[in-house]
Amino acid sequence: MSLIAVLFISFFGLCLLGVPIAMSLALSALITGLLDGIPPLVIVQNMFTVVDSYTLLAVPLFLLVGEIMDQGSITERLVAFARSVVGHIRGGLGHVTVFSNMIMAGISGSGTADAAALGSIMIPAMKKEGYPGEMAVAINASAATMGPIIPPSIIMVVYGAYGGVSIAGLFLGGAIPGIIVGITLMITIYFWATAHNFPTSPRSNLAQIFSSFAGSIWALIVPFIIVLGIVGGIFTATESAMVAAVYSLLISIFIYRTLNMRISSDAFKKTLVSLANPLLAVAGSGAFAYIMAYLQVPDLILDIAGPVVGSKYATLIFITILYLILGTFMDAIPAIVIFLPIVQQLTAEAGLNPIHVGVLVTVVLCFGFLTPPYGLTLLLSAGIGKVPVINVLRTLVPFYLVMLGVIAILIFLPDIILFLPRLLVPTAVGG
Repeated sequence: MSLIAVLFISFFGLCLLGVPIAMSLALSALITGLLDGIPPLVIVQNMFTVVDSYTLLAVPLFLLVGEIMDQGSITERLVAFARSVVGHIRGGLGHVTVFSNMIMAGISGSGTADAAALGSIMIPAMKKEGYPGEMAVAINASAATMGPIIPPSIIMVVYGAYGGVSIAGLFLGGAIPGIIVGITLMITIYFWATAHNFPTSPRSNLAQIFSSFAGSIWALIVPFIIVLGIVGGIFTATESAMVAAVYSLLISIFIYRTLNMRISSDAFKKTLVSLANPLLAVAGSGAFAYIMAYLQVPDLILDIAGPVVGSKYATLIFITILYLILGTFMDAIPAIVIFLPIVQQLTAEAGLNPIHVGVLVTVVLCFGFLTPPYGLTLLLSAGIGKVPVINVLRTLVPFYLVMLGVIAILIFLPDIILFLPRLLVPTAVGG
């Protein structure tokens, strides 16, 4: 028990000192291992083993697709299309932000990438139109949570790779919940804009909508390439990401003509830099998970969960609370890698569907993007909007309630998640 205390105290202590999460995970595992006589080489081997995954190759490729879209100025085309469709609704730019994030979610699979790419466009635009800085930041941060929910999703790729769960099933399972999150966010924005008597913008006519659609059609095909390729059994997740990356590069160079060799090189460099964080987090979490298993921490947590074991709803609520806490202090990827064995054992005991649980865990971890101290989309958006994070929290309360409401619905109505997987990939869903 004392070594378990050392493991967690050293981890949180390093985090409080400002050490990056990935390094905190690895160092706390190393410290605990050394105290118990475990050779450092064993820790390092586990770090390498956990990242030695073919499926994980999809992560840098999805990041590359989003970076190409951003560097190739395709993001602006998608925003223009979103503006033509929903810009006339009261609170128009807020709705444009949400709708644009829904589209970008189907391309990048990353909430932080979407928060940065669209936030740099939409937050200044909202502030210029009279939105308080806190609301502009809150809208962008909340909308970016859809990035890993609507397929493709980097979080789901990691969950599927390490949990042996169908990635096609997870992708399809996230589609409807992601749309529900988007719609409820837009409803929240509408009531806020109405209460503050925000003016409406002129409605775009059919010609304008068609023109903006035609200008972005090639980019809008990307989600279909990814999802239909995987669901149809044409590609694996990694192969679909590669096809989408090559396709994005080709349309940016030869159709939109917004990329050249220098800009393309920048996109690859930024992708490599962006890749460092999630892969280092995976490596660090591999070492941490090994020490946790060695110290039998999963058994301890299962003992704590004893009263809920076997009960479907009690188990789902326990898993939800666990990941709500983890998402507040930890990145989504290590939270999955470290605690997935526990979650899968609880899932099996309660007879829950792994796809239902995987999508629920993804949505709960996306809620963590909005909660300090580790709320990544909140921190990114606040930085772009030059607004102190503490000032945004009160504005975020309605968005917190919306997200928690969606999570509650997904707990008690699993068919919302399982409908599309059962329809299109029934073998992956099982019973």
